[in-house]
Amino acid sequence: MSSLQRLQRKIKTVVCPYHEMLCSLHVLYQPEHHPKRLHWAKELLSRMSPSLVEGIQAIGRLSDSWTGLTLMDRLGSFSSSQEGIRVLKALPDTELIHVMLNGRISLGTILEWQHGLPPGHGKPVTPPDEPARYLLQHLESVRNLLITTLEDYEQEYFRKEWEYIQPWIHTAAAQFQEAASRSAEKALNSLHPRLQAADGTITAQKAFTYHFEYEQLQQIFVLSSTFISPHLLIDWTGDKGRLMLPLAVDIPGLAFNEAPPEDLLRQFRGLGDATRLRMLKLLWQAPHCTKQLAPVLGISEAAVSKQLKLLSEAGLVTSERKGNYLFYSSSKEAFDSLIVLQRQYFEQ
Repeated sequence: MSSLQRLQRKIKTVVCPYHEMLCSLHVLYQPEHHPKRLHWAKELLSRMSPSLVEGIQAIGRLSDSWTGLTLMDRLGSFSSSQEGIRVLKALPDTELIHVMLNGRISLGTILEWQHGLPPGHGKPVTPPDEPARYLLQHLESVRNLLITTLEDYEQEYFRKEWEYIQPWIHTAAAQFQEAASRSAEKALNSLHPRLQAADGTITAQKAFTYHFEYEQLQQIFVLSSTFISPHLLIDWTGDKGRLMLPLAVDIPGLAFNEAPPEDLLRQFRGLGDATRLRMLKLLWQAPHCTKQLAPVLGISEAAVSKQLKLLSEAGLVTSERKGNYLFYSSSKEAFDSLIVLQRQYFEQ
């Protein structure tokens, strides 16, 4: 059997209401990134209770904009969004923290954070970042908020939305699976402008470029969604050889917003000044406080503070208090995401 025939057998198109619910919550958390769903999100948010909107925002900040709660290993078995919520609700504490952090921290490290290392272990432990620290300190309240938010949203809003969108999702999934049976590479190449399958490798271009060799892959889940466009949402379970890819499904007649996302505009405005660019370069190299920046840049501390405020609002710098001073650093993650935000806007 050729590698292309084996690739074809590995592709499984999945319709999962739980996954689609999470994608819709991601849109509600960051509506300006989704021009095909912006009108839907604004209208729905205007009807929601303040407590539900607050819950969506709070969990979004802790779970990589809701994308960290996918539960990829179980996606193929969910028959309903309610079943997905029940599985999530039953997760042990360590696993819940793991999925909330989008799998970027191993279960072993989380256990070490929770229980500490045995005496004389001697192994350095990666310190938790701010979202991880918050989860460790407030996990019970976060769990309660998460489940309450999911249950209220599913019952009051998503259930009706799912009834409306599922015919398009099922149709698109069947069409893609048929296309994959004829030509696996051609079907995969149709999924997203920054995804390519060729020469024995699937290449995905995000902030970083990822390469997945066909022979590495045991299964490729292609998940249909009316919400995920324009993102290239991928997930990789290396130990099981499972790759998750998105299939964006269009709904006829949806209003399309042509305006660029506001956070992209804020970042461009932040970068559009020579002094701020010099400041970002200094902060990229090492943290500085205003007192250190002022003489290097040749401006007053008040002027430095004004520029730092603009950069902070654009998400381009972060700060950390040390004693009596705030030290600022360039947010390298923001510059990585800026590349993706630009591509997403131009590709729409």
